[in-house]
Amino acid sequence: MMNGGQDALLIVLVLSIWSLAVAAAVALGVHLIRSRRPAARPMPSPLGILERRYAMGEIDREQFDDARARLREHELDL
Repeated sequence: MMNGGQDALLIVLVLSIWSLAVAAAVALGVHLIRSRRPAARPMPSPLGILERRYAMGEIDREQFDDARARLREHELDL
């Protein structure tokens, strides 16, 4: 039989190994969950939206120029 000091050392060793195994499983789970999350798409800029609307024919040239001028005025205010 082992003495008390060796028993305590064995218990600490086994608990340490189990703790590391649990921590590794949690870290792996967190990594898998985060890697499956879709990447956030950047928001289109106001000018990009305006250009797309003009390209699709939703607005005419005059409306485009007017809106672009207002966007530029707003940029100067910042």
